[in-house]
Amino acid sequence: MKFASGLAMTKMSGAGNTFALIDAREGSAFAKQEAGLKNSRRELVKKICSIVDGVSTDGVLFIGTGSSGFDFNWDFYNSDGSTAEMCGNAARCAARFVADGLGFSSAVVKFKTGAGLITTESLPDRRIRVIMSPVKIVNENLELKTHTGASEKFFFVNTGVPHLVQKIHNLADRANLKEMAKEVRSHTDLGPAGSNVTFYVETSSGKIEAVTYERGVEDYTLACGTGAVAAAMAHAKESNKEHIEVKMPGGLLEVDFPSADPHPRMTGEAVAIADLIFNTEVFR
Repeated sequence: MKFASGLAMTKMSGAGNTFALIDAREGSAFAKQEAGLKNSRRELVKKICSIVDGVSTDGVLFIGTGSSGFDFNWDFYNSDGSTAEMCGNAARCAARFVADGLGFSSAVVKFKTGAGLITTESLPDRRIRVIMSPVKIVNENLELKTHTGASEKFFFVNTGVPHLVQKIHNLADRANLKEMAKEVRSHTDLGPAGSNVTFYVETSSGKIEAVTYERGVEDYTLACGTGAVAAAMAHAKESNKEHIEVKMPGGLLEVDFPSADPHPRMTGEAVAIADLIFNTEVFR
């Protein structure tokens, strides 16, 4: 079946964190179609990410024409239509998308994001390294009170987006911690933007397992690049390790903290799942 008004997109996965990527550069098919959609990008994203009407992804990334020294501009949305300044797993997917989908020939790509410059590097083994924003430690021992009156302590850090990080004894406990994560994610002490919540377990020195409750998705995701960096930073503060392996439910990520550079490196795979045509009649 052919759709006269179909939107072209590629579904990709970064360690199980899934995204729809759209070529939104000047002169692209989407750029010509967008004005006639009569829907904002936020509303479009909700449809695309829907498990009923869409392609069931955690977010959507629009790749725009680069400007001011950047190769590409990006416009990223969570599945609920909210924006996020940065997404590490989406950055890896974006690097693969512009190389294999848009024919960008350089192994190094500079993206203009809400968190500033994000640089990616395609490695010979087809993994992708993301040079992240400098980590900002907001509070190493932030205490938040829940509605029950109990206090929860977190390592509060911004790795491009904010993360409340908590070390726990067993990652299986995340099921019991979900309601707490849901509450503190939008805690009044954090302001209107709220925060992601990342739990981690130390399996050995330099190796951890982690899972993130993501704002905008409002649930645990299979992986979160910024969450991996946040958990790795918390562990690095304890272990003094510069290289941390982070196992998330969707796959393995490696995080490096070079001693002479404030920019962490996050490395992992990016997998192209399918090229898709999204029929715009779902907006009627």
